[in-house]
Amino acid sequence: MKEGKRKLKFALAVLLALLILSGCLAAKADDPKMAAIEQVLEQQFNGPDEEFLKAMWNPANKQIVDGVEVNAAFEQQVEGKYGEYFTDQELDQFMRVFGTYFPGLADIYGYELRLDEVDIELSETTANRYTFTAEVAFQKAGEKEQHAEVQGVVLFSNVQKGKSGKFTYTDDDGLSERLKQ
Repeated sequence: MKEGKRKLKFALAVLLALLILSGCLAAKADDPKMAAIEQVLEQQFNGPDEEFLKAMWNPANKQIVDGVEVNAAFEQQVEGKYGEYFTDQELDQFMRVFGTYFPGLADIYGYELRLDEVDIELSETTANRYTFTAEVAFQKAGEKEQHAEVQGVVLFSNVQKGKSGKFTYTDDDGLSERLKQ
């Protein structure tokens, strides 16, 4: 009789753990901020996107307007791929610092990037702060596939709801250096 009660308690404990875990997973799936982070990472680490890079690199797209270089074709690509995820100020900052970095390196050195897995966590102490770890596969034609874990922090704006006010990579696990080899 005691054995039956123990099995029942164990089964209930397992069931409870599964319910809690599925609730956590559902909460992540329902969080539009997590979905936005994943979309940005997919844009960054799947490709390189030839249309995006062609718009960026093509000298015919560049003009000087009031002493400033302007690339309307590239700006259109950026807005279409990233605009809905960033505040205007952060979109400009992100593109200058990170937005073209990994896709550009992959293109220059002949690598394909693929986003394998993403783990995103909401901070328990800071509102609107998320951390992520993205497993990125990268491979040069004819060579063995390699992997790196890229980590970062995203802070969402309190003014422009649902848009990132800061998107930073904090560690690339040597990805940038390995792409340069």
